Amino acid sequence: MTNTNNKNNSKSSILIINIIFLFFNISIFIKINKNENLFQIIFKNSDYFNMNLLKRKYQHISEYLNNKYNNSNNMNLNEKNARIKKVIKIKGTGLYNKKNNLKWLKRRLDDKFIIKYDDPNPDYLIYNSFDSQDISQKYKNAIRIAIYTENIYPDMNYADYILAHYHINYLDRYFKQSVFLWINLKAIKNKRLEVINNPIRKHFCAAVITNCKSLFRLNFIKRLNKYKNVDMGGRCNNNIHRKVKKKIEFLSKYKFSIAMENSKGDGYISEKIVDSFLAGTIPIYYGDYIIDEYINPKTYILIKGEKDVEEKIEYIKKIDNDNQLYFNILKENPIIDEKFINKIDKKEIGEFLFNIFNQDKNKAYRRDDNYYDFNC
Repeated sequence: MTNTNNKNNSKSSILIINIIFLFFNISIFIKINKNENLFQIIFKNSDYFNMNLLKRKYQHISEYLNNKYNNSNNMNLNEKNARIKKVIKIKGTGLYNKKNNLKWLKRRLDDKFIIKYDDPNPDYLIYNSFDSQDISQKYKNAIRIAIYTENIYPDMNYADYILAHYHINYLDRYFKQSVFLWINLKAIKNKRLEVINNPIRKHFCAAVITNCKSLFRLNFIKRLNKYKNVDMGGRCNNNIHRKVKKKIEFLSKYKFSIAMENSKGDGYISEKIVDSFLAGTIPIYYGDYIIDEYINPKTYILIKGEKDVEEKIEYIKKIDNDNQLYFNILKENPIIDEKFINKIDKKEIGEFLFNIFNQDKNKAYRRDDNYYDFNC
């Protein structure tokens, strides 16, 4: 009898334990998100770290432990970092002064970072290709971002990242940029309307040239002078007895302007043709041989080379003597695809810069330290 009672008590105890265990598991199931499968539930009850690995929240156990014991709110590291903007210390040299460069960066990075500009110990250095001799020793540890504004082939050994004119591909280290990233489309349109709605300009053609080494450009002007004189307001071949300080204001008195590059190059378009449009003139252009990708060929005169010089001079004469043809040219929109220009300016260049600044500095460092340059 005693044995029977013991057995019954034992069974009752086991039953009670099973009931308690069942209620415990039911309570866990209620707390768990309905979307989680059984495999996740098992890991959640037995090992939080393994379940988090399953969710790809942590890549290494040290990251999990740091998060568990160093963060009182048990916040995921990525969520914590998302709430804090990264501070980037930048130094600009040469053409990239504090005011303009800071405005340029903020517009494209859309306030994704806290930018400390003109820092004496910068993490990032933004400079023009002409400034490279002065910066190599002074800012050795900075990530170098070079912006090429002239027809100089980019040196990927010297800089970590480059924005330049050439049509080349160098993965995330190179951005094919153009002067059109800085173009003021609205100002150009307004100026053309102003010219159309006012009496026709009396002055023929002007140029503001500093570099006298471009013989093709000077020879073209010499031949055009046989028809009418080109007023030269720069240091090169100045014939107006003063040096022009405000280029666009000076050009705004003329029907045509010389917008020829210092040299011909793949993708190289400087500010010259943009300044001509901003002045409301018809540009006479020589330089990038695929400029028609960006600029409406009906709005300027393209000189491809020596063979078509005389033909284009005759066309200039025709426009000069035909007011209707002159105004028809000014009624055309110089930019072929404004949406394309805006996309490059606001989206693509912003993504390029964001990729640089968002990386860990050690990973962003790309140049070759063994590279022997002119400063060694």
